[in-house]
Amino acid sequence: MNLFCFASKNILNIQLGIENQLWAVATLVNQQSMAARITKAQKYLRIGDFGILYCNPTHSFTTPFIIKSQADPKVVVTDVWPEPWRLPFKIETLGDLSRQLSGKIAAERWPVIKRRLTVNKGRGGVSAAMNITGTTVFVPVEISSQDWDMIRRDLAN
Repeated sequence: MNLFCFASKNILNIQLGIENQLWAVATLVNQQSMAARITKAQKYLRIGDFGILYCNPTHSFTTPFIIKSQADPKVVVTDVWPEPWRLPFKIETLGDLSRQLSGKIAAERWPVIKRRLTVNKGRGGVSAAMNITGTTVFVPVEISSQDWDMIRRDLAN
């Protein structure tokens, strides 16, 4: 099973994504980096895959979801978030901001993070383990059904 982790620079952007049942990523000025994101989204993101949001300021995971559409490489969303976002895709959220779990506690609880931190010898911490960094956006983390069940128990409503 594939899990995609997407970071947000603030809670407001997550709330707007939940309200609109939509997610996307920041527009990059560097065209080569943006092209790489498009390629990864087209190669990996599939309807029915799973996702989870991560709030950078609070260092917390929140709001698991199911991916309901492909990422659209042509659309720039200007009417949801304060800034233009690219590669929008529809989501079905399974939770909301009322449930959050710090990355530190998630690393102690979730087997997927424990496994990936062990393989990476802890380099890059939770962000690197869960492909939350900018260069790994749209690169899935392979999870088991048990991993997904634990994530949902902790964060779904």
